[in-house]
Amino acid sequence: MKSLLRALTSLLAISLCLSLAACSHKASRQSESTGPTVSVPKFSIAVKLSPAADERLRKLGESIKVIAYFDGDPLPGQGKYNPPMRDVYLGMAERLVDSKNELRFDDVKIPQCDWNRLADKNYFVTINAVSARNVYRDNLLDCDNPISVRIAAMRDKTTDVRCSLIGEAEANTK
Repeated sequence: MKSLLRALTSLLAISLCLSLAACSHKASRQSESTGPTVSVPKFSIAVKLSPAADERLRKLGESIKVIAYFDGDPLPGQGKYNPPMRDVYLGMAERLVDSKNELRFDDVKIPQCDWNRLADKNYFVTINAVSARNVYRDNLLDCDNPISVRIAAMRDKTTDVRCSLIGEAEANTK
C-alpha cells in the first residue's frame, strides 16, 4: 500500500512539474498551447491609411500586418518579470488585412494555465500595425500609438487604427 501511495505521489509531482513547464514560456511565443485553452473574445481592426500611405503601399504591392498581444496582471505570487509585457503573458496573434484594410481576430486562443494566473480575467490587448514587409524590408507605417485596452473594450467591436507613412507628418509641417 505504501509503495502504491509513493508511486501515486510521484506521478502527481511529475504531472505538476510538466504542467508548470507547459505554462512557462518566453514572451516571443505565440498563443500555442498543447493543454486546455480559453478563447479570446472576437474583435476587428480597421486600418485607416493616409492618402500617401495608401498610394505607396498599393504601388509597392505591400500589405499591412496587425499584431495583438495579450497579457495581464498576476494573482499574488503568480507573476514573472516580463518587460515590456505585463507579468502574465498570454500570447499574441498576427493577421494580414483584407482588401478593405480590415481584419478579424475571431479564432484566437490563450493557454488556460496562464489565464488561471490572472488577477483580473479582463486582461489587456495591445494592438500594433506595421507594413507586412513582404515586398519592402523596412516598416513603412507610422501608426497611432499602440492601442492597449482591456479585452472587454474590444469585444465584438471594430477599432480604427490610423496610419501614415513614416516621416509623412514631418514633411507636411515643413
